[in-house]
Amino acid sequence: MRYLKTATFTLFGLMILFVWQPAWAKAPSTLDKRVTKKCMNCHKEYKTMKDILAGEFKSRSRKAKSIQVKINGGMQLVKYTPETSVKNVPNVKALKAPIPIRVHYRKVGNDLVATKIVAKPKMKVPEKQLMKTEELARLVALGPKKGGYTLVDSRPGIKFAEGHIPTSISIPFPKMSKMKDRLPKDKNSLLIFYCGGMR
Repeated sequence: MRYLKTATFTLFGLMILFVWQPAWAKAPSTLDKRVTKKCMNCHKEYKTMKDILAGEFKSRSRKAKSIQVKINGGMQLVKYTPETSVKNVPNVKALKAPIPIRVHYRKVGNDLVATKIVAKPKMKVPEKQLMKTEELARLVALGPKKGGYTLVDSRPGIKFAEGHIPTSISIPFPKMSKMKDRLPKDKNSLLIFYCGGMR
């Protein structure tokens, strides 16, 4: 009888250990836990890339030498080392929420350790190439023919379908080279692009 109780207790203890294994210790198995939908809109190649996370930088723990990455409402904890390379920002300390990042990692025991962190680069558009919203509104009111312009929505097609600036055409940025025939033949005509924002 005592043997039976001991065996039952041991089995129950093993079940508890199995259930309480920390979730962050496991490498993410499904795409929605590895890559945020926002990133997938433009970066279809992430679907086949191994050992990466893509989402928004949430926070950094200096003491634990780790960062948190927000992915579709969930969080992934990733450790970093002095050997972790960082691109588009000076170092890990320079990461600020909610900057989009891609993390290349390797599994070390129960930890995900970053080998490379790639931050979304800042886009700098020369001042003379920027257009005021008032000027755009004036042109849209005239229409493309009278206003002499082509307005391009470079966001993903699904975003264009949800809503867009009147008179704009959809040419998603990743498909720009394949859809360039939709651009005007006259290279001197006014070409206006807009997207979902930039860093």
